[in-house]
Amino acid sequence: IHGSCPIFPAGSNITVNYTITNEVRGKHFSYSTEVEVPAGSVLLVVLEEAQKSNKTIFSFKTESKPWGPVVVSIHGLDESVADKTFWQFFSGDDVLPEGVGTYKPQDGEHIRAVFSIY
Repeated sequence: IHGSCPIFPAGSNITVNYTITNEVRGKHFSYSTEVEVPAGSVLLVVLEEAQKSNKTIFSFKTESKPWGPVVVSIHGLDESVADKTFWQFFSGDDVLPEGVGTYKPQDGEHIRAVFSIY
């Protein structure tokens, strides 16, 4: 039985929808995939699984910061201080309250990485 309860038995997997979008610089793109990860995984694991499933499309790079890993490049598109661009993560339409190293997506959640201007 699959309810909306966020507690999953040990060893169970969740499915997360993951979309990367760029509509601000260079060639625009939007790609989506469905990723299965162990319940309780942080978002970084979702990105790693997506990259494993398709290196060309979902490749990404992180940089270590004092508060945790920060995604600085997805699909070969790097953030830029000069251009004031960065990769912003959303759950549906809401900006994620935490970074990729601490945020734990729920089953069926739609995570969006959007190349954004600040």
